[in-house]
Amino acid sequence: MTNPPPPAPPTPELMAEYEQKAESAYSQMYDAQPWDEKDLKDDALFYLARAIEVATALGLDEDEARLRARVDNIMGVYNSQFRGNWR
Repeated sequence: MTNPPPPAPPTPELMAEYEQKAESAYSQMYDAQPWDEKDLKDDALFYLARAIEVATALGLDEDEARLRARVDNIMGVYNSQFRGNWR
């Protein structure tokens, strides 16, 4: 059995990649079937958590705060527009 590759070192580019993946998952929520919306929200939050980890490791306090605010925003939108939404 082989070991998985080591995680990529934290870089601003990696943070941006995670953030882009999070935004992609978030935008897909609007066109998703109701049963997929929570999974896409969870994907967005997962990638934002990874981006926050990178920002923290790099000491990018402003980016970390911005990303944490985005987590709060996505949760608020999900709770108000998607939770229990069986169109």
